[in-house]
Amino acid sequence: MTTTAPATAEARLRTLLRQDAAACAAFGLLMTAGFALVDPLLGLGPAWAVPLGVYLLGCAVALALVAGYPVLVRGQVIGVVVNNAVAAAALAALPFTGLVDLTVAGVVVMLGGAALVVLFAVLEAAGAKRLA
Repeated sequence: MTTTAPATAEARLRTLLRQDAAACAAFGLLMTAGFALVDPLLGLGPAWAVPLGVYLLGCAVALALVAGYPVLVRGQVIGVVVNNAVAAAALAALPFTGLVDLTVAGVVVMLGGAALVVLFAVLEAAGAKRLA
């Protein structure tokens, strides 16, 4: 049996959404359940780490739901891309706001996280273009 190009593109997008969900879940768990471990390393503090972690866990659930639909809905994927763009901007800006006294590692993690989220957004946007 051969697969059509759109079906293959949708399968790749679905896999990408699931990878995004897994990354959000992993980082969200680390920020919520492991905030005491990451606080000295990042300087984020529980007042920032826990809400960030809860937000990421919610994103993970939403991404898993979008990826699990029988047929991917373009509008939902675009919503994921918009959310990722806003999240990336927030992660990139946070080290420079003075709101949090991040360590050097904290700055690197925030900027690296922003770069990863931008990568997901760009790839998911490309995948959304291929949806009907």
